[in-house]
Amino acid sequence: MNGMKRFTYIIWMIVLSILLVLTIPYLWYVIKVIFIPKHEGFWGQEKIYVWLLLGIIVYFLLRMLIRSKSSFIETFSHELTHTIVAFLFGRKVHSFHVEDSGSGVIFTSGNNYSLIPVALAPYCLPVFTYLLLAFRCIVGDNYLWLCDMGIGMTLCFHYYCFKTQIGNHQTDINQYPLSFSYFYIFTAWLINICIIQLLLFPTDKKNLLYLGVFLSVILVSAVRFNNWSLFDLL
Repeated sequence: MNGMKRFTYIIWMIVLSILLVLTIPYLWYVIKVIFIPKHEGFWGQEKIYVWLLLGIIVYFLLRMLIRSKSSFIETFSHELTHTIVAFLFGRKVHSFHVEDSGSGVIFTSGNNYSLIPVALAPYCLPVFTYLLLAFRCIVGDNYLWLCDMGIGMTLCFHYYCFKTQIGNHQTDINQYPLSFSYFYIFTAWLINICIIQLLLFPTDKKNLLYLGVFLSVILVSAVRFNNWSLFDLL
């Protein structure tokens, strides 16, 4: 690791540490919403989570039935997440390839500052969950149960992707210091937990306020960080 790269990782660690500290109050709020609500106990609000839990169970059983294909599907999701994040950061995707055996690779080019988010995205970004959460915001109340069940299925799907794919052997992870990669993944997952929980309760104005402030802080931090010229020198 040369001096410039070492400095880059130090800056990343500082930014991640700031985000982690900012996440703690919202994580505590999420814990209170789930386990210690103001007006009723946890078992009094199980209807909020029943469709999520059912979706998790459905995918768990479905994966047992399609175990032979699960590796291909999860690898496809892995490479697709690389691709989506690369597009979002303005990188050009030259190829996308997934083998039936469960191996895959994509090739991209473009700016250097997005290499870390693109590389580590599959281990901490539940893209299908966010897709359904966005859809949930526009569907009628009569179909919320279906969205919630789908969200539960995607959460279980991404759990298995995380469980089967993460490890020191992954070049996405070991191309950076392992402590950095896992700290990035851990922080990203805490942020995802907060955002997902808050999006599941969009009718609560307090939740929307928290979410708006939280996302604004993250967005401002990311934009300022990604525009620093040191990344163009790597």
